[in-house]
Amino acid sequence: MKKGIKTLLAVGLSVGAIASLAACKDKNEGSTNTSKITINFGGSTSVEKIAKALTASFATECPRFEAVHNHTGSGDAYKRTQGGEKAGANKLDIGFLSRELKADTEQASAGTSGLICKDGIVAVVNNTNSISNLTKEQLKNIYANETTTWQTYGSQLNTNVTRYSRDTTSGTRDGFFTTIGYKDAVSNDTKIPGATIVSSNGDMIAKIKADNNGIGYISLASLSDSGLKGLSYEGVAPTEAGVVDGTYKLQRNFNYISRAESDCTADEWNMIQCFLAYMDSKEGLAIIKSKDGILTKNVNDAKSWSEIRDANERFKALCQK
Repeated sequence: MKKGIKTLLAVGLSVGAIASLAACKDKNEGSTNTSKITINFGGSTSVEKIAKALTASFATECPRFEAVHNHTGSGDAYKRTQGGEKAGANKLDIGFLSRELKADTEQASAGTSGLICKDGIVAVVNNTNSISNLTKEQLKNIYANETTTWQTYGSQLNTNVTRYSRDTTSGTRDGFFTTIGYKDAVSNDTKIPGATIVSSNGDMIAKIKADNNGIGYISLASLSDSGLKGLSYEGVAPTEAGVVDGTYKLQRNFNYISRAESDCTADEWNMIQCFLAYMDSKEGLAIIKSKDGILTKNVNDAKSWSEIRDANERFKALCQK
């Protein structure tokens, strides 16, 4: 009998030990999880090249991070993170805007939105056009009138101006028409009669490169690689220095908005916060600057990513290599 009891005790202890070891194994496996966490990015096409450069760099710092990009315009940034399409097939975790959130229809949850950098908007023409400067009033007149000739504005061309505009969801369109004093045209295509509507910065560039008589507007961040002529505005050339000191008035902010914590899994929310922290690190700011974003803070004053990561246990756990 005693022998039977000893045997049962031994078996019980063995089972307990195995269970304990299994629990420890599960716990250790959870702490070294290597499964990917996918974060969906979209919104402004003007911010796209900055966003893609940031995510490519962050992926090397955080192996579990995986980015998917679908940039369709600023109007989709709020809509697909916190608005009516936040649960749809095209939902976003982080959306970018090349304008401000609209106070009446795009109210972000606390702590889910902020500034990335500044940018200029540039009126652009084909390189064959001799014109070099347009005023606020001239730009408004060009877009408000269906028939107007280049010669009226001092160009060597004696042809009608072909006008191109972004669609009504575009933050670049909002910034452009608001600044030139033609706010009626921000969301109403009838105010720019005869204009060709394009879907993105890239589409705008392609159309004007193929049209000697064309005029449009693009992000200053896209100008250097566009192959187009950027026009001075009110006699001031479109430069980063002009945006920073305020002398170049045709400018706007690049902003972000994320999903609310209540709409995310714990891993998704932590990874969103991790990426946003990286965006504000020394390395992140340097990338933004390298992609022609105009910073409002000094890169050298920012903390390095390793300092930020190591001071936050959630970030350290997510970004173990």
